[in-house]
Amino acid sequence: MGMNLSDMKRIAYCAGMDPEDYKAACFVTPGVSHIDYTNYDKTYEAVVSGECDACVLPFERSRSGKVNHTMDLFYHGDLSIIKVFKWDSGDEIVRYAVLAREENESACEEGSRFMMIFTVKNMQGTLVKAVNAISSHGFNIRFLHTRPLEYEEWGYYFYVECDGDDKSAEGQAMLADLKAVCEKFKFVGRYPSK
Repeated sequence: MGMNLSDMKRIAYCAGMDPEDYKAACFVTPGVSHIDYTNYDKTYEAVVSGECDACVLPFERSRSGKVNHTMDLFYHGDLSIIKVFKWDSGDEIVRYAVLAREENESACEEGSRFMMIFTVKNMQGTLVKAVNAISSHGFNIRFLHTRPLEYEEWGYYFYVECDGDDKSAEGQAMLADLKAVCEKFKFVGRYPSK
């Protein structure tokens, strides 16, 4: 069923990268213990190991774009995004993800969003087929980003954030169609749109 934010007692955040990360963590999870770690890897690993219930990491900045290291953690790791929120740091707006070991099952409803990661074969039309698999089932793509694969020259993986309920009949049909055209597919998480 997954754990709700209100059930969590220990939240990890990265103290060594940006002082705003602490403020953002306190904003989204007030009244709990906030444990600081020196980098994004250690912050993420604190949840994987069970030392903390969840972590708060930035993944997109309004001026400088995506936070590549965090996006790579989404790709390589096993944690699920259970909430996304915006934080105004004064200089720019930052989107943060709250990640936990279990999926957010309660976010499956109208007004929810979900994120997926996938790779496609480097052949003509494969990315178009993947995007069509999403849009043909009525899902709005909020963003589509690419990141290079470490192990494959000129290889990329794609992050897609969509509006809607992935657990609905249309969502399940979309996921089946998308997986059919992807080499690798990973569901990253679901969360309320607000």
